[in-house]
Amino acid sequence: MLNFSKINKSQIDTFKKYYDYSTALGCDLNLVNAYLWRNEYNINFAVYDDTLIKAYFNDDGSIWGYCMPSGKNVKGALEEIFADARERGRKPLLLMLTNGQRAVLETMYPSKFSFVRSTENQDYIYLSEDLATLAGKKFHAKRNHISKFYRTYTNTRFESIDSSNIKDALEVVHGWCNENGIFEADNAELKAIYEAFENMESFKMNGAVLYDEDKPIAMTLGSEISQNVYDINFEKALREYDGVYAVINNEFAKTLTKYKYINREEDMGLEGLRKAKLSYNPVIILDRYNAKLKDES
Repeated sequence: MLNFSKINKSQIDTFKKYYDYSTALGCDLNLVNAYLWRNEYNINFAVYDDTLIKAYFNDDGSIWGYCMPSGKNVKGALEEIFADARERGRKPLLLMLTNGQRAVLETMYPSKFSFVRSTENQDYIYLSEDLATLAGKKFHAKRNHISKFYRTYTNTRFESIDSSNIKDALEVVHGWCNENGIFEADNAELKAIYEAFENMESFKMNGAVLYDEDKPIAMTLGSEISQNVYDINFEKALREYDGVYAVINNEFAKTLTKYKYINREEDMGLEGLRKAKLSYNPVIILDRYNAKLKDES
């Protein structure tokens, strides 16, 4: 049986060697993300023959599913996954495969798996230049929305997050929880945000706060997936300020132009969030598939 455990801080950099970041686009390869959400989603890792295996566990300690291995011996790691699943008394389920990973699995095991598109786990990926400039007809409505915001709120400022204004970013988060009727003590995302701020420097995270007068009204926080892709991990704003999400999105994107792409992560199957992400004209929607081993005939 594979020896799985939750990732610790020291492994964030250690595990990066198993991924090919020259082509990486997805937020699933962001190990800062895996660390911050390790408890909420029971994310665990095992290493087999210099190959990394990621798995999601259920609350009862059983495995929900495995991710495609990455490293030196993918075929051998897959065989270990199959053996591990048998020992646990279940069929292997492979989760959140990209089209490329799906093709690799199908090549290695022709017609052995059935694939189902995982619509709630698509990544929405944008050109950073698009989000920073909002140029062209396709962003006409966004530009108007932002212009209206600045006409309405005439004394705003935008600051990068550092130790002096983390408390202001958290004020936004607490205000967002209050707006949405979220009981903070049980909110996993709030816990992840606090942990992100506690480790912001070591995780090499960046963020920003938007103010109206001296009141913080929006915050954002992200981390690098690769030299080409930046991941927006958290973004919160007070909806009483019409257009505020468009503004914090645009202003932060202006600071990320050294990256070709910005990954704004998945829509979690929420229709409103899906529409919002589509409204920014993603250049890539990174499809995901779950793969289930077929019954042997």
